[in-house]
Amino acid sequence: MPDDLEQTENTCDLLLRGTVLTVDPERRVLTDGWVAIRAGIIVGVGSGESPFVAAETAGSAGHLIMPGLVNTHTHLVQGCIRSMAEGTRFEERLFGFYYPMTGAAGQQDSYWSAMTPVLDLLRSGVTTTADDHFTHVDTRSMDGVLGALTDAGLRARAARLTVNDENAVPPGMRESVDVGLAETDRLAAEWNSPTLSVTATSIGITYVTPDDLHRLYDWTVAHGEQFDIHVPSMMDKKYLAEKRGWHGGSIEWLAKEDMLGPNTIAIHAQGIREGEAQLMADAGAAVSLVPDMELVLGMVTFDSRAYQAAGVTIGLGLDGPVVAYGHNMWLALRGYLMAQRIGDSARKLVGGDAGRFGDEILFGIAEKAIELGTLGGAQALGLADRIGSVEVGKDADLLLIDLGNATTLAPSGMLLANLVWAGGPGPDVIERVLVRGRTVMRNGVSTAIDHREAVTKANEVQSRLLTATGSDRFLGRGSTWRW
Repeated sequence: MPDDLEQTENTCDLLLRGTVLTVDPERRVLTDGWVAIRAGIIVGVGSGESPFVAAETAGSAGHLIMPGLVNTHTHLVQGCIRSMAEGTRFEERLFGFYYPMTGAAGQQDSYWSAMTPVLDLLRSGVTTTADDHFTHVDTRSMDGVLGALTDAGLRARAARLTVNDENAVPPGMRESVDVGLAETDRLAAEWNSPTLSVTATSIGITYVTPDDLHRLYDWTVAHGEQFDIHVPSMMDKKYLAEKRGWHGGSIEWLAKEDMLGPNTIAIHAQGIREGEAQLMADAGAAVSLVPDMELVLGMVTFDSRAYQAAGVTIGLGLDGPVVAYGHNMWLALRGYLMAQRIGDSARKLVGGDAGRFGDEILFGIAEKAIELGTLGGAQALGLADRIGSVEVGKDADLLLIDLGNATTLAPSGMLLANLVWAGGPGPDVIERVLVRGRTVMRNGVSTAIDHREAVTKANEVQSRLLTATGSDRFLGRGSTWRW
């Protein structure tokens, strides 16, 4: 706006124009729309002529405005082991290079390990991510990840995971819950901001003692933070009955122990027992489904139907770069529909129902996937009062997409189906990624981080950690090509 123009309720810093995908309670799509932003907050949403006088205007009738995507699960420090899951078994990779390489990463190594997946998230239109960090040999390792998130401008809810159970954690990786909580307090004091918060938890039920898990859960309740927990985790079925004498389900165990509440978010949460989804609904707990990872690992058991039937809040996540290679959240949206369809087909076949091709109505529609990837994720992370939809009063975490340059989205008669099934818009056509009104990415290029430096540093860190830990023996597992 002109320098001499007095700021009033009809002035704004930025006015976006285009088709507005609001994801508001009425699920309005404004085809001649606009969004007004002042001081990082949405102050107006409408169609037709805007009453706002703006300092800057962006977009046109050929643009799409929508909420930024919300990733409800990842492990960003695993950038240094990206794609190394190929050709390995779970426990082999957990003890063979997960723990050793990320455990060997200090603050600077963790910063650059996290930076490339952070940039990938932003390039695909993610404006908010959760992050679970569980290797603390160097107590400043998580500072590196939080530094990468802050410098790149990505909103985050980061969890510091204490691990110490002798059955699931190598000796050098274990820490006391006293140290874990003290470090969580330090991180929260040093890093919490309007777009970042730090909480406490563990990987899963079997990665700390039950008493320690209670202390971590109690910390989250006392601080009004979220409690992330992988349930059932890969270790649960192996250790709950054998080591702890529990023969029920993981969610049933949490309910019995009074650790299933409205601040609980269950990660993955597949292979649950009958009735456990209702337990979560009754407790007000949320779930982070990770369908893209399940597709990558060849799991055909993915099922979200019980959660939907019970009314559980559902968000979508990606997992760490070791199994979520490109860190493209649109693949999780597409994967949600694909994984459910594959799981449904597998269960029918096991039940002896081969079906007849062409008779079936396939699970899910693109609108639902987009809803879960935006507002659903915001609700699952307890942030729906701030993000997840384009509504007045919410933070301006938005995407401005240039439809006129997006070949995969044309023709646009089925625009939302194109968005999901094409794997989203290319980074080059996401004209702006805004977090709290600040443009952090333009046409796939960070406004703050040099991409070439990030790639160079990521390669240097991985090479050094591979050598230091002897983990290079895991590279190229199963490959028949000669290098």
